[in-house]
Amino acid sequence: MKQSIDDDTSQIDDGDARLSTVISSSLSEQIPDSCGTIVRDEGVVVDELPREIEDPEFFGVVSSSAHKCHHNMHPARKVAFVYASTGRRFLGCPLNGAERCRWVMWIDEPWRLVLSRSIMRLWDESDDRATLLQSKIKELQQAYIELWTERSNFAAEHEQVVSQLTDIIADNKIKMASRLDLHTKLCLASVTVAVTLASVLAYVLSS
Repeated sequence: MKQSIDDDTSQIDDGDARLSTVISSSLSEQIPDSCGTIVRDEGVVVDELPREIEDPEFFGVVSSSAHKCHHNMHPARKVAFVYASTGRRFLGCPLNGAERCRWVMWIDEPWRLVLSRSIMRLWDESDDRATLLQSKIKELQQAYIELWTERSNFAAEHEQVVSQLTDIIADNKIKMASRLDLHTKLCLASVTVAVTLASVLAYVLSS
């Protein structure tokens, strides 16, 4: 029995032509609704394609597989990265993006209940931490916006104060120049009057 399991595992890893027999046997039990609805022995059609994670030991197109996706192309090896199915190997459409069809063939059966609960717990905790992180990010963004607004207000007030001081200095310069000009004229007038008085006094005394 152990030898048979090892042979089946070897067939999957090596991409042997007998891969279809091993995979079909793994689909003998009912697959949960979250994985898709069984439509035929070759695989399942999922409502939403599972997210994937790169695996250095399970990747590439299975060119020797007898199964093909809806594009009539040989499937690619993939590893799921979504909630309770995290870590389960499957075959899927080799295309990427919007062109990828929703054909999926699960190789690993659904995990045992204890393992599934543990994986789901990890996902829930991860989601909670992600939600908390997003909340912290929003708080930091709001604080940054408030600081930037305050900085902008300070900059505007600074420019306003500088402008007012510049106007005051310019006005004082004008006033000082005007006063200096007035003082100069008064001094000249005083000198003129003094000279005139001196001339008159000298004339009177000479008479």
